[in-house]
Amino acid sequence: MRVGDTARVHQACGLLAQVQAIQRFNAEAGLCFARIGLTGERASLVVEHPDHPPLHLEVDYDISRQALRALLTAQGLPADPEPAGYDHTAVIPDPRGPGLFRHGCVLYELCDTSAWTDYHEGRSWQGEITDIVYEPAGTDLLVRLDGVPWRVTVKLSNRESGSLIGIAYSVIDRISTLLEAPSTKQREQMRRGEVTITYTGKE
Repeated sequence: MRVGDTARVHQACGLLAQVQAIQRFNAEAGLCFARIGLTGERASLVVEHPDHPPLHLEVDYDISRQALRALLTAQGLPADPEPAGYDHTAVIPDPRGPGLFRHGCVLYELCDTSAWTDYHEGRSWQGEITDIVYEPAGTDLLVRLDGVPWRVTVKLSNRESGSLIGIAYSVIDRISTLLEAPSTKQREQMRRGEVTITYTGKE
């Protein structure tokens, strides 16, 4: 997903909108969108469940939620729809709750198109989010920036008590700070080829 490219952003965020709902409403059943690749003409998904081998899918970005659920249930994976009349207002998940549910909440916040287009406008950096990866401690964004030889991993903790709301905007701010005023530690990481930014929602 190229940040600032309105068409690409809407394309990727449209997919994330479908994925986040399936993730949140099937987290307790152990369903996990473990990796979401956003660079190809089609998106790549790796879906995991403790009772099944990893499922590798390539899907169109405009796939409907119903069609995506059908792909999963055809392989025996849980993919129930959200309850009728569900209140979709953003919530701050309990940090003691299931990590997979918090992963879904992170995905919900990441599909905010205005952050990646309007809010990013005028920033000094250009680049793309290549992958979104679930880790036990949180959700990682793998970012490739134009014009630099090193990569960025933004680690969004799902085990902290801070708010996840608005994290897309915070990611943009932190990448801007990285390029404009990197810390000594980050300069050393640049020389090693990968910089890590950790966000807990408390800052």
